[in-house]
Amino acid sequence: MSVAPDIFYESVTFPFLKEIRVGNGINNPTVLNKLRQNIETNLIERAIEGNASAFNEIYLALRDSIYGFSYRMLGESSLAEDITQEAFIFFIEHPEKYQRERGSLLSFLCGYARNRIMHLLRKQGSRSEISQDDADDYIEPQNESGNDPLKILLNGELSAKIEESIAKLPALQREVIVLRAMQELTYEEIANIVEVDITVVKMRLYRARRNLT
Repeated sequence: MSVAPDIFYESVTFPFLKEIRVGNGINNPTVLNKLRQNIETNLIERAIEGNASAFNEIYLALRDSIYGFSYRMLGESSLAEDITQEAFIFFIEHPEKYQRERGSLLSFLCGYARNRIMHLLRKQGSRSEISQDDADDYIEPQNESGNDPLKILLNGELSAKIEESIAKLPALQREVIVLRAMQELTYEEIANIVEVDITVVKMRLYRARRNLT
């Protein structure tokens, strides 16, 4: 992943954003998970109140996830970086939009990123990728317990080939695969992000996995 700029935009009305220096991110999964749990319990309110340290922790914990989602959807690092920064700035400028009962802060930021991504895809003329779903051939799985086979493949030797295949999926299938298998969001959170019923999310996942086999 490309390294984000040293500071946020100076035009932002929150002065503490100018003080945040961006490092190389956090690569240790255990540390990342602890940071994400900490975000939901005591960092959000402090960040909204203007605490630069709290916001920096949130940014370091979630930045790569938002960037990864945006990059896998658009395939352009500069656009992914722009959307990532815009998502965090939107959160700080409009904290009232975040509703904890609707999901995690990660899902909220992904929701913002997704709106920007879909706008860009439409602008690029990718309407065929985001057309309506046809549910005629969908059979809902009876048992979804256990590890996701796709997630296992992504962590294995075939990860590069799987990533290439995911990049070729239609946008509506690609986004649910990324959000579920890579960002590990719940069906409910994904449904809120893409603004469809949970059944539609499962249908798109079913088709995406079928197209990857």
